[in-house]
Parts: sequence; structure tokens; C-alpha cells
Amino acid sequence: MPKLTKLTQDEMDNVIYDARFGDLESLTEIFTDEVEPSVIITIKDEYTLATPIHMAAANGHTEVVKYLLSIIPVKEDAKKLVAQQNDNGNTALHWAALNGHLDVIKLLCEEYDADPFVKNGFEHDSIYEAEKNEKEEVEKYFLEKYDIDDDEEDKDGKAADEEIKYSEGTEIETVTEDSKKAMSELQEKTKDLKV
Repeated sequence: MPKLTKLTQDEMDNVIYDARFGDLESLTEIFTDEVEPSVIITIKDEYTLATPIHMAAANGHTEVVKYLLSIIPVKEDAKKLVAQQNDNGNTALHWAALNGHLDVIKLLCEEYDADPFVKNGFEHDSIYEAEKNEKEEVEKYFLEKYDIDDDEEDKDGKAADEEIKYSEGTEIETVTEDSKKAMSELQEKTKDLKV
């Protein structure tokens, strides 16, 4: 019986499900007996555009990620799959960083040239996701591998971490701090006045 070269969405969903739950045995059987391995590059969720690589990376299934990428006949195609973004602009590396799966991250970066500087729809890169979610080991790996020095000085002699950095919610925090300060000053000035 010839292997399938095109899958229905239900068949794709089954592969995505197996990748999500790390079922390497089932995936090996599917791509050995039923489905042409090169089809893996076409598999994605119809709504979220998440691939099996997204799902396996997000859940720390290093062996599944390794297997699925290894069955792709052309390594450049595997690299393109690693770089593929879902509907929110997240790559598999974003999801692995968000959840702190260092082994998956090393595999994606070192073997498949995953780019930690790609920004998702919220303008967050993988390094930011690791930092925001307190995945210190992952953040350290990124900083060392990509030679990022967050204390590096700019041409004015100011440290980069002294600059104001705006991110989601920063404006609200700044306004709140300014308001508290102004209220405190106003209360101080008016405390001696009798109404």
C-alpha cells in the first residue's frame, strides 16, 4: 500500500495530538508505515497554524522534535519548519522558551538555526518570553550563546539597563507611580490646612 502524500485536517490533527503528548511510538509508526515523511512540513492546525514541532517543543518532547525534524529529507525544509510562525507569530522556539525547555531550545538553535530574535505578534522574541516567565536557565543560555550583554554601555556612557524600556503595561505603571507621587505631594502640602 503506498504511503499518503496528503492528509485531511483530521489526520493532521492526529499527528499534532501525538506530538503534543510526546507519543514517539505512534509518530514513528505513522511516518514509517502510513505517511510519506516529507508531508510533515504541511501539517498544521487549521485555526492556530501550530505545527507538530510547536506542540512537541512547547511540551518539552525533545526526542519527538528531533525525530520529526530528522525525517524531513531536505535540512533546509526542516529549518523552514522550525522558523514557521503560528497565528500569533510564535515559533516553536517561543513556546519552548516560554515553558523553559532548554534541551529543545538547544536542539532548535544549534541544529536548525532557530532565531531567538524573531518577534511574535506582541513584539516579543524568545529571549523576552524566557525572561518574562522566569526561565533563568534558558535566559542564561540565550545570553551566552548570542553574546548578549545587558549591561553593555551605549555611546553616551549610560548602561543599557538604565534606559527606559517600554513593554506591555509600562505606561500604566508609570502613570500610576506618577499619580501616587503627585497625591503624596498634594497631601503633604494640604495637611496643615483646615477645611
